[in-house]
Amino acid sequence: MDASPNYSRRRMLAAAAATVVPLSGAAWALLSSSSNGQPSTRSEPALTPTDTWNPIIRVNLNPDLFQELRIAVDGPFRISAPGSPRVLAQEQRLVESLVTTDGQNIRLRDASFAISQIEIIPIRSPSIWIGDSLYRGSIRIFRQPDRRLLVVNVLPLEEYLASVINSEMPAAFPRAARQAQAIVARTYALSVMKGHPQFDLFSTSRSQKYLGNQYRDSSGRRLAGETDGSREIVRETSGMVCTWRGRIFSSWFSAVCGGRTTNGASVFTDSVGALKSVECDWCRDAELYRWNRSFDLQDVSRRLAEHFASEGSQLGTLRSITEIPGPPGDLPYYSVSDGAKALRIAGSTFRRLMPYGELYSPRFAATVAGGEVRFAGRGSGHGVGLCQWGASGLGNAGRSALEILRYYYDGIETVRLRPS
Repeated sequence: MDASPNYSRRRMLAAAAATVVPLSGAAWALLSSSSNGQPSTRSEPALTPTDTWNPIIRVNLNPDLFQELRIAVDGPFRISAPGSPRVLAQEQRLVESLVTTDGQNIRLRDASFAISQIEIIPIRSPSIWIGDSLYRGSIRIFRQPDRRLLVVNVLPLEEYLASVINSEMPAAFPRAARQAQAIVARTYALSVMKGHPQFDLFSTSRSQKYLGNQYRDSSGRRLAGETDGSREIVRETSGMVCTWRGRIFSSWFSAVCGGRTTNGASVFTDSVGALKSVECDWCRDAELYRWNRSFDLQDVSRRLAEHFASEGSQLGTLRSITEIPGPPGDLPYYSVSDGAKALRIAGSTFRRLMPYGELYSPRFAATVAGGEVRFAGRGSGHGVGLCQWGASGLGNAGRSALEILRYYYDGIETVRLRPS
């Protein structure tokens, strides 16, 4: 998850469009039970669509943009300009076809649309395949100036969350952990709404993972992006969010903190007081609680040299990497030396310089020897906020969803949003 700007403006949205109400007694009982992660025997009365604030969210499906995309629609649909009632085209179904652009038009099969954006709206949902993934809601396609395409999935927030829960957290994790994940994911999604004119967040870990309704693997087998279980978790937590001093905030979370979460203020500019560092030994069962990785010395040296050159500094072949002492729980900084000079770099920056996903976290000890740089690290991700594997450990120990949330987010309230 990366930081998003425009903090104060975005968090005013909830107050403008929804009413904040305390959790009912039944909801409190459901999410406060200490039943080893099992659902409470008490259930909250079913919520109708008018009871729950369920805004539309816009998900960027291709952060790197497409030169062309494969699309299919399993049933009747129409094509319009977003927000326009005028129908530009309509069909009973669409076999897999390519969408392209020449910089002036959006082309779909034999049709050419001389506008910058179109929206494909199915009669029933889910119906639209983008590549190997099936999505609920509609799809907007934006023509970009460089002859590439931006694809955005538009759907109700609660339907989006049913996929996020499974995309972010295994179904085998305790129910309480998945309830907490649903509340955190909803809070995060609302915190970033309207921060961009075309979309709200990404479908990747750049925001939070979203696999859609279902997807095909490399063998063509269909796999569920959402399930009855994930939809039930969404219903149980419907409309529930975390607030800090009465406002929704960016409820950052990561996979494995490795023993201590990271102070949010040392990583993200929109951090609030709830994102303090806390000790967490509940993620000890995670594979990446501790890890080791080795990289070619010359490759690491080149990446560092290019980074520092962009800042007006020079660095030769790497000789040593030493952590600079700092406050416990803050993002670590390192001194990297070529033997003649030493330069300072944040652990998060070092991690971004390496091949994507291969340096699991910004917390590590490193040695240079035998033509390699050897990293001994802990955790996976930035480490701020809820630790997903830690939430699993807490759930297995009998902690409730609300207890898990309070463990990782200091001083928060959990409330329900309903339409104004």
